[in-house]
Amino acid sequence: MIRTEIHMKRKKDWYNGFFDGLYTQVLGTQFEDGKTLHQARVVKKLLKARKGQRVLDVPCGMGRLTIPLAKAGLEMTGVDLAPHFIAKARRRAKKERADIRFINSDMRDIDFEEEFDAVFNWFGSFGYFSNADNLAFCRRVFRALKPGGRFLVDGKNKSWIITHFRAEGEHTIGGVHVRIRNRLDRRTGRVIGNWTFKKGKRVERRRSDMRIFNGAEMRALLRKVGFRDIKLYGNWYPVSRFTRHSSRIIAVGTKPR
Repeated sequence: MIRTEIHMKRKKDWYNGFFDGLYTQVLGTQFEDGKTLHQARVVKKLLKARKGQRVLDVPCGMGRLTIPLAKAGLEMTGVDLAPHFIAKARRRAKKERADIRFINSDMRDIDFEEEFDAVFNWFGSFGYFSNADNLAFCRRVFRALKPGGRFLVDGKNKSWIITHFRAEGEHTIGGVHVRIRNRLDRRTGRVIGNWTFKKGKRVERRRSDMRIFNGAEMRALLRKVGFRDIKLYGNWYPVSRFTRHSSRIIAVGTKPR
């Protein structure tokens, strides 16, 4: 009964359905191949991942980074909530002859024990949940890692967001016009977004609700879970030292041996 109640509650969460429809076209064309390969190299380097090691990409989306990392010699597993993303990732991996295990699951339900040498959560896919559930997800990751394993989280830096906050923005990606209206709650550290996706006569509206972190908050969260030797970086192009002025925050924590 409790499990059923949790499942029903999650079905109402903002991310259920957010990545369907026109957003799939946006995500599928957001990064050209060169940038994807660069990001994959950054992930591999910061995780200090070596050929043959087992790495978990969660959430993996359509396998954008999972596949090139597998082709670089890592033993990859990808987890994502969206079944159509997992299906597309499997087709892409088969086409590129990449042997990858893909699992359709909520991030909070991953159930591995000391299986991976490294885990990563890339491109603002962290902070989807309540503070309690974000912490619970990190604990699942900690359990999934072997002693000495590393966890990488990448997202926008809260300090930068506050300084450069824009209530509205719009752009066109993959032929889809995207308009965003944002509200920043400084007390809770959450950004609530109202999104409009438009292509031709087709219009879709979505809502997002993300927790963002500054350096101190991210470090404190990872330490609370048990991670140590936490290092912070500030960007992808190139990877740089983190400061409060960095637009991104890339955190890498290590599970003690």
